[in-house]
Amino acid sequence: MKICVFMSDNRLLSNDLDNADYHSLVAAINYEYCKKHNYDFIYYRPYLNDKDKIVLNNCIDPKTGLARHSAWSKLLSTKLALDLNYDYVVYIDSDCIFKDFNKPLERFIKPYTDYNIILLNNKPWGKLKPCSGFFICKVCPKNVDFLNDWYNFDFLKRENPCRWEQGALWYLYKDQKYNIIIVDDWMFKEVGGQYLRHIGSHEKEIRVPYFKDFIQNKKINYYNNITNIKCIDFNTNNENEHYTLYSYQIN
Repeated sequence: MKICVFMSDNRLLSNDLDNADYHSLVAAINYEYCKKHNYDFIYYRPYLNDKDKIVLNNCIDPKTGLARHSAWSKLLSTKLALDLNYDYVVYIDSDCIFKDFNKPLERFIKPYTDYNIILLNNKPWGKLKPCSGFFICKVCPKNVDFLNDWYNFDFLKRENPCRWEQGALWYLYKDQKYNIIIVDDWMFKEVGGQYLRHIGSHEKEIRVPYFKDFIQNKKINYYNNITNIKCIDFNTNNENEHYTLYSYQIN
């Protein structure tokens, strides 16, 4: 099974551990996990027309033509990943880490190989609803169709004030044509034996110290990891306009 794990964030990575923000810390941790299990790891950095201008709204809403939140651009990153030569591509948020380094993705995926997309639930806020902060996609044409439907979701036809990508996902996941499974597992709470630890905005004050402690406890060579991560910048307004580089800087 050939697997690629990727993140999607419009911010540059920093090789300065002392001053690094959480997205860089998470990238170093997830890269370490991938090294251990021989997975490829990519840090996608989507931008809107100007790669040197880091803005929060970095992609275009196809229905309104207006710029929208960078949370949506991870769907465009996923489409790029699906176009590569893998069996599965795995998206993970910039505030989420693989906590259990001894558990390979193959073991996590094995019970759900009949499904095209594997998601975790959103508990404690919704045990039966999926969280868009981590998902596993089988590389297949149907998942390209799903991502197109997700990105192009028309909120104007729905009675839903939420304009976030997760709000759209909550409409789509029940449709059987997408062949989605939601796994019941804790991310948003510290639980023994958990696979992932997702430190969301509800506890954002602990993100940086938690991830720094994790790096120290795992004896991760932060600088080495950051400077070897494969980064791909791409224009969300022209997905064919992209290039590869080691995208790190000292703060």
